[in-house]
Amino acid sequence: MQGKLGSQAGTGQRPQFAEEADRGWSFADRLGDMISAHAPDGTYRYASAASRDLIGYEPGELVGNWAYDYFHPDDVPKVGVAHRSALSGAPFTITYRLRHKSDHYVWVETTNRIITEGGEVVEILCCTRPAPQRESVDTMDDEERDACVRRVNGILANEAIRPVYQPIVELASGRTIGYEALSRFPGDQAHTPDRWFDDAWRVGLGIPLELLAARLAAAALPRLPAEVGLSINASPPAVAAQGFLQCLGGDVKNVAVEVTEHLQVGDFDEMRLKLAPLREAGGQVAIDDFGAGYASLRHILNVSPDWIKLDISLTESIADNRVAQALISAVVSFAERTEVRVVAEGIESAAELKILEGMGIRYGQGFHLGRPAALDEALATG
Repeated sequence: MQGKLGSQAGTGQRPQFAEEADRGWSFADRLGDMISAHAPDGTYRYASAASRDLIGYEPGELVGNWAYDYFHPDDVPKVGVAHRSALSGAPFTITYRLRHKSDHYVWVETTNRIITEGGEVVEILCCTRPAPQRESVDTMDDEERDACVRRVNGILANEAIRPVYQPIVELASGRTIGYEALSRFPGDQAHTPDRWFDDAWRVGLGIPLELLAARLAAAALPRLPAEVGLSINASPPAVAAQGFLQCLGGDVKNVAVEVTEHLQVGDFDEMRLKLAPLREAGGQVAIDDFGAGYASLRHILNVSPDWIKLDISLTESIADNRVAQALISAVVSFAERTEVRVVAEGIESAAELKILEGMGIRYGQGFHLGRPAALDEALATG
C-alpha cells in the first residue's frame, strides 16, 4: 500500500520505515520537519521535500550521499557518538550544525528512530528541524564548545556515570518505599552533576547523557523488592525520546520520573504529550524541587503529578519558617483532596522530621533518613 511518505516529492526508493512513519511521523513532515532515512553507515536513502527549506538541497541531491559530509567538522565527534548509540539500540536526539547549500551552517535538532530486523539495525529514520537551543550553543566559543564536547563524549563512550540511590521513607513506619537514583561523575567533584547535564544540553548532547543516566540507574530495578519504587530524574524531551522506555527495561510500573520544577515550560500541552508514553506504560510523574522556582503551582495544575517533592529550601529550618509552614500545610491539604503523595526532601535532623510529620507529611528523604549510596549498600541499610 502506498504510504504518505512514498508519494511525496522526496527522491529515492521507498524506505523500509514508510509504513511506520505513516502511522506516527508523517505529521512532522507536514509541519515542515525534514524526514530522512539512512543506511546504517549514515548514507541518505530518502529525504523529504522539507530539505529545500532547511538546508537548501533538493531531496535528490542528498540521496546516495554520506550524511557526515554535511556535518560541521567540529560536530562530527559528538554526532559519531550518537550514531554509535543508535546502532547499539539507544536512539537519540542531538543538536548540531548542518551545511547549507549556500555554504553556511545551520543549527538543527535531529530525533531518530531505528528499524531492526533480526536484532540488527537496517535503517535509521531521522526527523530534523531548526534547533530551539541554538542561542545557548552559540554563546560558547569554539574552544569552550570543543572541550565540553570532549568531556561529555568521554562520559558517553565510557559509560562513566556511577548511580547512587537515596532512600525515600514512610515517616510513620521508617519503611523504605523507594529510592531516588542520583548520578555521580568522575573527576573534580566541584563540577557537580547539574553542571555535567547543563554542559551536555548546551552542546546538544543532553538527551544522550540523560538516557545513559536513566539506563544505568534502571539496572537496579530487578534487584529492588516488588513493593519498592525507583525515582529517576529526566527532562520531558528525554522522556519523550525514542528509547527512553527501553532504557528502563520496558517495565516502568515501579518507576517515577522526577521532572525538575526549575524547568521553564512554555507549552504544557506539549509537556503532557511528552509524558504520555510513560504514563500509558504504567509509570508515574513527580514534580521535583517544588517551591524552588517560579512555576510550581502551574506545574501541578497542568501536569497532574502522582508525586510532589518539596524542595529542601522549604524543609530546612522549618521550625522558624512560618511562610514555609503555611505553604507546606496548603500542599498537604491539596494532596489529600487530589490523592497526590508528597515527599519532603532535605530532612537532616530529628527535629525537622518531627515537625514535618506533625504537619501531615507522610514521606521523606534526606541525610537523617539515609544518604545516597551504591546499590548494595543502600539495599543493606534500607
